[in-house]
Amino acid sequence: MTDHKTILKNFVSSFKKWLLENYSPQEIHDLQIDDASYPEWKRIEEYFSTLLAAKQINQLDDEDLAHLLYLIARHWDIGRMIAWLSHAPALSNIGDLSAGDFMILARAVSKLSQAEYNDAKYQFAACFEKKFDTLAPEIEHILLDLYHSNDEYTRRISLLALAKLGYPAIRVLLKQSWETVEEQYHKIGCLQAIDEYVKDPALLDEYLILAEAETGDELKKYVVGLSNK
Repeated sequence: MTDHKTILKNFVSSFKKWLLENYSPQEIHDLQIDDASYPEWKRIEEYFSTLLAAKQINQLDDEDLAHLLYLIARHWDIGRMIAWLSHAPALSNIGDLSAGDFMILARAVSKLSQAEYNDAKYQFAACFEKKFDTLAPEIEHILLDLYHSNDEYTRRISLLALAKLGYPAIRVLLKQSWETVEEQYHKIGCLQAIDEYVKDPALLDEYLILAEAETGDELKKYVVGLSNK
């Protein structure tokens, strides 16, 4: 039987050792690192492919899942373990990641609070937006957990996913986001959610008026683009 616990622990330890050898503690803390340049990704991808083929994700305990999700987070810029960069149906570009196993991973990452997992959280949120069509109760619960994370980008992508999947209280979340998150890209996300998914012209007009009082060059450009549609 494959010793997933030892393999995953060693993968994470080796990655963190590489970080210490190549980056300062401050750069590591701030995640100012070039994850994609790690020389051992091929071995990790081969292991992940084997794990998927054997359908053994459901055999991993919480510690194992945390280690795997750490690797998925650091793999974000490559986007093969979790196919979050693509609208194609496949959930992974390395093997057959079933919807059930995807949900195991998504549920686990939504419960992890450390910043080092943020780069995994938004990958799962993006997949819900791009690859799912139905807001099942568990998906709603996971996306709401992700929405309430401390990472702005994760919140933004989760908001878009909830809007796309028809979350009944999306207007409440839009109001909450607009009033509590000052980041201009988050407000762009609110407008995008209304324009592309909620499709309520009156609501969009309301938020376009609110946007007139905001600063931020990118937000202003987005508002002009919507107004000229």
